[in-house]
Amino acid sequence: MAASGAGSASGSGDDVATAPIGRLTAVVTARLAAAGVPSPAVDARWLVEAATDGAEIAVVDRDRLEALVARRVAREPLQVILGTTAFRHVTLQTRSGVFVPRPETEIVAGVAVEAALAVASPPARVVDACTGSGTIALAVAAEVPGVRVVATEVDADAVAVARANLARLQGRTPPPGHPWRPGDRLAPAASVDVVTGDLLDGVDASWRGRVDVLVANPPYLPAADRGSWEPEVAGHDPDRSLVGGADGHEVVVALLTLAGEWLRPGGTVVVEIDDRRGADALAAARGAGLVECRLVADLTGRDRAVVGHRDDGAVTA
Repeated sequence: MAASGAGSASGSGDDVATAPIGRLTAVVTARLAAAGVPSPAVDARWLVEAATDGAEIAVVDRDRLEALVARRVAREPLQVILGTTAFRHVTLQTRSGVFVPRPETEIVAGVAVEAALAVASPPARVVDACTGSGTIALAVAAEVPGVRVVATEVDADAVAVARANLARLQGRTPPPGHPWRPGDRLAPAASVDVVTGDLLDGVDASWRGRVDVLVANPPYLPAADRGSWEPEVAGHDPDRSLVGGADGHEVVVALLTLAGEWLRPGGTVVVEIDDRRGADALAAARGAGLVECRLVADLTGRDRAVVGHRDDGAVTA
């Protein structure tokens, strides 16, 4: 990247300079597009904002902007460059080597939130398996008052990030007398416990048969997909968070099977899936003895999750 002049991100040779925000964004957009970045205009706006004061005629930290753009040109994920990402009502710390939350997973979290809010006898018990950076667990805990969430994760780096995200949300409280509404903090009386364990390993045995909601965004891609991923995925998301096995569907099936053991009668399981495997996921849910099974589409219309319930003796498939 050029150090100064028209080829630089800021268009100025000064360490700190002023420039119209629109011109800056256009220059950065062009650089990112030339590098093959999938969403250059959106990413450019975020990078410019991170290196300026946000005014119409922006004060630019040129060195910072150049460094940020260079990282994105190298196809480092935007969320990792910025260090945080928004997910529903919470802000999450992100880093390379820990699975980066995707916007489509907000659909999955939303189903879990609705199911937890509908629990007739609170507090709701929710398990978020394969939690990564705490994504779904913290989204649920930010929106469901009194909920008790256990988040499991096998990767030590992800556990550390999830616990750091939890600690930040626990430290944020609304001003005295401020009415509660979902925000970047835990809901009143909500709690989250992040434990090291594979799937439901680490969840207290007393919860077996008493879980209201089991939710997960597990690894679900087949091993044959390796080598086909964009650089942002291949170079930064851990393989174990992506590949579910040779077939790719192994972990999804395991979770649906566990749902029959851990859910209370009438409890809900929602598992994110490979959008190519909707029919397989639906068959696996029914094969696990779950009822009222259905697929949930994301905003692009692709199958994003499978949902099922443990039979309570009063519902039918």
